[in-house]
Amino acid sequence: WTNRWIWTLCIANVFVYVMRMGILDWGPKFLTEARGMSIEMAATTVAVFEICAIVGTIIAGWATDRIFNGKAHRMCLICMIGAAFFMTLFIFVTEIPTIVSIILLAMAGFFIYGPQALIGIASANHATKDASATANGLAGIFGYFGSFVSAIGIGYIADCFGWNTVFQLIIAVGILGAVTFL
Repeated sequence: WTNRWIWTLCIANVFVYVMRMGILDWGPKFLTEARGMSIEMAATTVAVFEICAIVGTIIAGWATDRIFNGKAHRMCLICMIGAAFFMTLFIFVTEIPTIVSIILLAMAGFFIYGPQALIGIASANHATKDASATANGLAGIFGYFGSFVSAIGIGYIADCFGWNTVFQLIIAVGILGAVTFL
């Protein structure tokens, strides 16, 4: 209970899940309402986001092992910066062809799933042998809290303040996540 690294990773996981689930859960509604996509195109866009997320997760794991010698928080930092960067382009560069918009969102997916997969590993690595599963579970609980905040908060913010505010907050959450990993 006194391991500051575990608690830091738990807090970071809240940011990861708010960003990840905010895009995944609310992306189709945003794409149809704010970007004028058909529901079919929005669903395809989110599917591409997920496919790129799978590839990004595998590459993040590989990079953690091969480049960062198992130090997952370093790869998580890079991933959060990448996710925030591509979400910023996606939201603020609006006069672009649909395919470019899809690519930008897919790149955000490529980066956001790496931390989601690596936080559990990092938590286990920072815990004692007897507490590694507990540390991983604790980080998971914080992630689910982030999902809850995302599900409730984003709908409310979208209704009251609009989609631009929602995604500006998602970008801010990505930046806060990066700072936490730093």
